[in-house]
Amino acid sequence: MPLSKRQKRRLLEVSKMIESSIVVKDDMEEIQLEYSQEIEKLVKLIADRDKPEQPEVEGDVSPPVVTKTMKTVQIAREKRKKKQREQEARNNYVPPSKPDVPDAPEWAKRLWKSIAKKCHPDRLSFQDLTAIQIARRQIWFLEAKSLFENRSWPKLIHIGVQVGEYVEEINHREQLTWLSDEYNAISEKITAMQDSLAWKWGTNWEDVNLRINIITAVLNHQGVQVPPRERIIQLLAEIELD
Repeated sequence: MPLSKRQKRRLLEVSKMIESSIVVKDDMEEIQLEYSQEIEKLVKLIADRDKPEQPEVEGDVSPPVVTKTMKTVQIAREKRKKKQREQEARNNYVPPSKPDVPDAPEWAKRLWKSIAKKCHPDRLSFQDLTAIQIARRQIWFLEAKSLFENRSWPKLIHIGVQVGEYVEEINHREQLTWLSDEYNAISEKITAMQDSLAWKWGTNWEDVNLRINIITAVLNHQGVQVPPRERIIQLLAEIELD
């Protein structure tokens, strides 16, 4: 049974929410990286100042203590590198070969072809689109190819909805559930970032007590001696002047 206009509108609304949440998540990851780097900077500053100078012993290298904050930094760096690689790939774009997924359902094959017609770089110049829309569709084209090859049908449906291509063969409620699950998954990642130490550190810059508690917890976890409270306040003031 064909989807009604109201059903298509509902799918589009959730799909737009997904796109918006992706933008928010990506921006928050960049901000969280900055907060994490600031914590690591302060920890290093304290560790270097309080650590007595010792001669280096060749071959005696102790493994570093990797905190949850540092893992966050590493993950964010990898994501930043991935974005850079994606940007380079777009700048040096070569149209990929047609994906070969013979066991894909027929509706998925039709959806992929419809997305390709609207998002293939060779066709974008003939459409009335802004530069931002063109760039977005180039990304969608590459993502849709990968999603099709990996049989990620819910996410493929999301891209299809974004370009006005709907799947009539699947029940509206099932599609809406798929899209809602995708939106909820991204929302959970955003919530997790907001609950992280790095985020609480960065967004509560006026709460000196909270920041002292956070840096104390990180220092204890890394086995670094915690300096007096006055010393930490002094270092926090120095960082704020950067």
